[in-house]
Amino acid sequence: MKKKVRSVLIVHVVQFTTAFITIIALCGCATTVNDITRWEQSGNVQKLSEAARDKAEKPFIRKKSLESLARLNWKPTNEERVQVYSLFASKNSYEEAVSLMQTVTPEQFSDIDNKVVDAGRLLNSSGEWSDSSKARRLYNELLAMNSKAVTIALCQQVVAHPELQTRLVLFAIKLGLKGSEDDLVAVIFVYGDKSMAEDYLNSGSSTLADGAERWATAHRYRVSRGRGSARAGWGRF
Repeated sequence: MKKKVRSVLIVHVVQFTTAFITIIALCGCATTVNDITRWEQSGNVQKLSEAARDKAEKPFIRKKSLESLARLNWKPTNEERVQVYSLFASKNSYEEAVSLMQTVTPEQFSDIDNKVVDAGRLLNSSGEWSDSSKARRLYNELLAMNSKAVTIALCQQVVAHPELQTRLVLFAIKLGLKGSEDDLVAVIFVYGDKSMAEDYLNSGSSTLADGAERWATAHRYRVSRGRGSARAGWGRF
């Protein structure tokens, strides 16, 4: 029996330090990280929300604002939610999301959010379920819901819960929602690392694999063959 060969990423060249990239990302922003920290400490949801929704801000600042809002237990309006989604969505996906907001209430989105987060928390770092019975129920319930709404909620929670990002992405792969692949590719370009790229390469989705290869090229990795991580299969519980 032939052994399955997996893709693995190998560091090739690193030209810039993380610190330098961060400095460049912050240049020219109207809002600074210090502003965000101060607003979070004082519970200034309005200022944080404004920074998160302002397309003139750098994505790094918008992301930091959203993470601060999440720690303050912020509940987004549909307008704010679609702005979060715009960090990842293509023009057509964004327009589809705007239309969807007319039919899905904030309360319905909140219910989807809760299910997505609960499912993510049931996954461990190896992509295994801690409670498969509860996970299966959440999995089936989300599959039965509007796939676009679930995709938007997944993107929302990836931003809102930094500590769950990897597990939420693994869950998104396991769900395998039609139309979600391009958004997940966008996610890796914002939050990606070597391990996530290998998950994409070995997921069984050609779209995710292609995105991971583009991410690897952009970050000076090369794709080789070896024991790369394969913690989730596309559309497989």
